[in-house]
Amino acid sequence: MENQKFGNPRNPLSLTVVTAICMVVALVIAVLISLHGVDQHVDSYTLPVVGRTLNQFMAVVLTCIALIVPLTANLYTPKLVTLYVRHPLIVAMLSLLLLSHIICLSLNFIPPSHTLNHVFIDVLALIYLVVMMGALPFLYGISRFLRPSYFMPMLTKKGIYNLHSLEQGRNIPVKGRDLFETIDVVTNIALTGMNRGDRQLVLLALESLHTFLSELIGSGWSEEKTWRSSRPYFVPGLAQEGQDYLTREKVWPEAYVLAQMLKIMETATKRQHEILAELASQLVDTAHLATVFRRDKVAELHVMTFNTLMREVIEEKDLRRFQNLSYYYRLLIETFHEQSENMHEAAQHLIHYAKMASKLGVYFAMETVIYDMGETVLSLARHDQDGAVELVQAWAGPLWQDSIDSGTHMKKIAWRTLIRVYWEAKALNLETLTESLYWRFLSDETIHREQVEMVLDENRELHYEFNDRLMRFAHLSPDAEMLAREFTEG
Repeated sequence: MENQKFGNPRNPLSLTVVTAICMVVALVIAVLISLHGVDQHVDSYTLPVVGRTLNQFMAVVLTCIALIVPLTANLYTPKLVTLYVRHPLIVAMLSLLLLSHIICLSLNFIPPSHTLNHVFIDVLALIYLVVMMGALPFLYGISRFLRPSYFMPMLTKKGIYNLHSLEQGRNIPVKGRDLFETIDVVTNIALTGMNRGDRQLVLLALESLHTFLSELIGSGWSEEKTWRSSRPYFVPGLAQEGQDYLTREKVWPEAYVLAQMLKIMETATKRQHEILAELASQLVDTAHLATVFRRDKVAELHVMTFNTLMREVIEEKDLRRFQNLSYYYRLLIETFHEQSENMHEAAQHLIHYAKMASKLGVYFAMETVIYDMGETVLSLARHDQDGAVELVQAWAGPLWQDSIDSGTHMKKIAWRTLIRVYWEAKALNLETLTESLYWRFLSDETIHREQVEMVLDENRELHYEFNDRLMRFAHLSPDAEMLAREFTEG
């Protein structure tokens, strides 16, 4: 399940073409030298020049490595030093240069008439040409190390490799330590990006953690004795009782990654809305993955993570982020449509946090949740009408009824939501849902007609402001609008 975004770093096509051309030219020249040979007196002049040139180029390469690698490590994390010095590009170039120096030194001890002398000269000429032709591609390649879009996939790929090694039971203590050390490094990079206001870096780090979490959900839990039974890792400060539970249920790896995601969001500000939206979207994806694999405990941890994010947003009275999070909480509820218990529990939590926000003066939060519960019911009914009716009876219906009975602004919101859900369901031929709504709320035709007319009078599709939702909450689609107008005119 490795995310495709974190395969090998993408090389520009132009760089690949230029490198290939340089290497072909080098090979052709080397072959020509080998076929036609070289004069002994020419060698006595050219070999020192070759040696000095290679020495100078090696100095340039080492200087570039010494500048770029520590600079990147200081900007982001010292872990990158180890990652870079093992990179094939650097290893290959340094190996070529080292080999050239060994050959130059060996030529001083081999007689000119010896066959090995000519072989070494040919090899040295080939190395010289390869190094010279590959100089610009190499310098460009190493300069890319400064870009997070280059080293973040490398870190992720390294972590996934360690996880696969754990699955195969290879060197579990070392690979386990390396995996969670990599997760910590990615978290630190995200925190660095938060402090510097580098949102793209934070998004890359979150994508990396999302990849780790996705892989963890599907690995090493189905058998009794797995790497999860070895030494567990926990974030600092976790109570012993919590550690015992996570170890017993074998969900401590997922809990570790989720805790790191929450740590990142603790430093987010009101100007970083898209980061919360991206994280919430990723959590919905991994929660869906957990339901597919029947990882109920992991799904429950996702609900708890959403609840923590909700509480923090409410405490900050950040309405925009609450709207974002409520939208993804709605998607989370829909994800659990095949697990009735989880679905109802998540719906209960969403309504609870809406009420909490209202008590703290964030009244628009309740309006958002009223609409979102309507969207949840409508979306669920498209593939499970009975489940949608249960959701109405258990949570959405009481919420709408309380809002109608309150006599406040929420009364209008609840009616608009009911009208939208009813007529959209009518347009989709969802008879089970429409009958349930009709007999519970809309059996009084006078009130029903009055509320429909109010919705039709303001049936605008786009919101009045350019926001994250973009669309108005309670607008009717063309099919639903047509049916509603026929009702009012009948």
